[in-house]
Amino acid sequence: MKNFFCFLILLIFGGFVFFLGWTQIKVKPGNIGVVQSKTGGVSKKLIIPGQFSWHKEFLIPKNAEIQTFEYKPYNGTKTINGRRGSGDFSFTFQISLSYEPELIVSLLQDNRISNQQDFEIYLEGVASYLAQRASDLLISKFVQTPYFSPQSLTISELVSSIAFYKEYPDFDINVLAITDYTYNSSEAF
Repeated sequence: MKNFFCFLILLIFGGFVFFLGWTQIKVKPGNIGVVQSKTGGVSKKLIIPGQFSWHKEFLIPKNAEIQTFEYKPYNGTKTINGRRGSGDFSFTFQISLSYEPELIVSLLQDNRISNQQDFEIYLEGVASYLAQRASDLLISKFVQTPYFSPQSLTISELVSSIAFYKEYPDFDINVLAITDYTYNSSEAF
């Protein structure tokens, strides 16, 4: 009988320890989580709903917390306009970007983001950079060929020409479409 009670106490204690460190149940579907602890910093191991994850950092009270982030592609519209040389321009792009979830971990480790809002600002910046590079390419095409049409470029030609993958290797461009544009040059051709 004594062995049974010892086994029962050990089983309850083991279940309690397991439950403390079980992290996948603490992250909602559609999100990913990253453990940040006082003893270990930012964990490289992501918490993805539906995939088992257990972190020992939660065994020490008030040692760790889970930072959650929405995991979805960035979708947005960016307009770049201004004046270059003797021409006025305005380009509107529809942009969709996907990324690997490990990007969030590396941004947290580099102190570039600290929460969902910072991550959204980062994604907006990446999309703005992409739109600026695409508009620079289009302007150079307009300068070279006065009757150039942006629709003549395929998405793969546009993406390879701006070499976005070199600056942001963690991103994939799903959509980069020119939805509206104007380019007016005061030079006579």
